[in-house]
Amino acid sequence: MIFFKCIQSAIILYALSFFYATVITERKKMDKNITIRPAKPEDAEQFVLLENLIYRKTYEKILSSEVILRKEEQTSNRVLMFSDTHKNDKENICYVVEIDGSLVGYFWGKLHSSYEYYNSKGYADLIALYIHPDYQGLGIASKLKQIFVDWVKSNGATKFVIGVLKDNYNARKVYERWGGVLDNYTSEYKGCDEVFYTYNLEKEQ
Repeated sequence: MIFFKCIQSAIILYALSFFYATVITERKKMDKNITIRPAKPEDAEQFVLLENLIYRKTYEKILSSEVILRKEEQTSNRVLMFSDTHKNDKENICYVVEIDGSLVGYFWGKLHSSYEYYNSKGYADLIALYIHPDYQGLGIASKLKQIFVDWVKSNGATKFVIGVLKDNYNARKVYERWGGVLDNYTSEYKGCDEVFYTYNLEKEQ
């Protein structure tokens, strides 16, 4: 009986070792295929469609179905406006994540926050950062955040803010893991409470 238990344990350990080796190999392959680059005008349609997909998956249990449908109905207009709303210059930044020719993530932000409360205090604003659910957990979001941080610093800012819906607990865990401090200021977005995490880049130096 002891002999068979030892054999069984050995088989389980071998199976687990093979599984993790396969996962690591596949992750290395994926890492080689990941491209993070500034957004281009020709990304517009694919970007907006990805945005629709992620928006629905992220907020279908938080926002009303009417809000989600209204955003999707504006798809054509958002594609047309893409170059104006998602650009790269001294005031704005927008990057995409591409794997094998398909966009799977993105972020965009501003050097001066869109929220007057934070704008008046000199905060930059990481407006949106999303990764397709199939590609989460690979460290891509942290890489995007670091690109934003480096850009903010290079343009003379020392702090930034991220707004997030109060009930979006998954995102809030990430922002807290990044060292964000939950501020007392709150706002409202589409009928839901929005909270804010602030980051002081001077403390990182």
